[in-house]
Amino acid sequence: MLKSEQPLLQVRNLTIAFENDETHALSTIVQDVSFNVRRGEILCIVGESGCGKTVSSMCIPRLLPSPPAKVLGGEILFEGEDLLKLPMAKMRAYRGRKIGVIFQDPMTALSPLVRIGDQIVESLHIHFPTMARAEARAKALIWLEKVGIPEPARVMRSYPHELSGGMQQRVMIAMCLILEPQLIIADEPTTALDVTIQAQVLELMLQLHSKDSGMVFITHDMGVVYRMADRVAVMYAGQVVEQAEAGAFFAGPKHPYARALLEALPSHATRGKTLRAIPGQVPRPDKFGPGCRFADRCDCARPECAGTPPALREIDGRQVRCPYA
Repeated sequence: MLKSEQPLLQVRNLTIAFENDETHALSTIVQDVSFNVRRGEILCIVGESGCGKTVSSMCIPRLLPSPPAKVLGGEILFEGEDLLKLPMAKMRAYRGRKIGVIFQDPMTALSPLVRIGDQIVESLHIHFPTMARAEARAKALIWLEKVGIPEPARVMRSYPHELSGGMQQRVMIAMCLILEPQLIIADEPTTALDVTIQAQVLELMLQLHSKDSGMVFITHDMGVVYRMADRVAVMYAGQVVEQAEAGAFFAGPKHPYARALLEALPSHATRGKTLRAIPGQVPRPDKFGPGCRFADRCDCARPECAGTPPALREIDGRQVRCPYA
C-alpha cells in the first residue's frame, strides 16, 4: 500500500485510568501507549481480552465514558491536531465524517427501532445537512450493494433483527465507509461471525480500504492479523510490548508474549501437533506488579524481571519491551 511520510494519526504516551464507583480510586488500564497510523496503512492491535486494545482505540474518537474513564496523560494527534483538547462540539463533527468506527457487535450498535435505510440516511444528513433525502437514499443503496448485500432495497426497509449477523456487520461497514472517513477504527468486527462469513467480511474490508485512509484494526486473532496488517502492535496488560512491520513480525517476533501468540496459531507446520497454550491469564489492573507484567507467564523469565519495569527499546527496526529479546 502507498503510505505517506507524515502519519495521519499519532498516539503518544497515552495513559488511561478508570475510577472505582465506590472507592473513587483510580486503576491505570492503559500506560504510555504510543503508535502511528499512516494513510493507506492498516495497523493491527493484537492481544488477549483485557490487554487494553479497545480502551486505547476508543479513546481516539473520545467514546470512553467519563467518568469512569480518565486520561492521565499523552496526546492523540489527528492530522497534527490533538483530539484530547478539542471542544466536544468539534469532536462530534469529527466522529463519522473524519473518524469512523466499526463496532464489534452490530446488534448493539444499530437501533432496533429504526429501519436500516433510515439509519444510514440519518448519518448522511448529520454530516451533509444540505443533501436531499432522495440523493441520500440512492447513495445508501449504492453502498449496500458495494458491501455485497443482496436485495439492498429490501434491506433498506428491514429492521436490524431481520438480518443475519453477517448482514448486520456489512451494514455497519457501509454506514462507516459511506461517509468516507480518513481514519477507520474496526473493533474486532468479525469476532461474532462464523469462519466463512468472517473471511468474506475481511476480504470486503481489504477491497474497500482506501489508499487515502488509515485503519486501526483491533483483534485477538493472529490469523486475522496475518491477513490484514501492514504493521502490528502487540498489547499486554495495558502496554505495547512489541511493534513492527507485519512481514518482520511474522518472520520472527521478539517479545516472549508475541512469540507465544504466534506459536498458538494453527498452520500447516503444526497440523497434528498440540498448539502452544499460554499458562495463566492477563492480570487485573490492580494486580500489576512493579516489573514485567508478563513475567509470571513467561517461560524465559529471570528473577530480576519481577522487580525491574522493562522499557520499550529499538531492536532491528522494531520496538520491544523486553531487555532479553
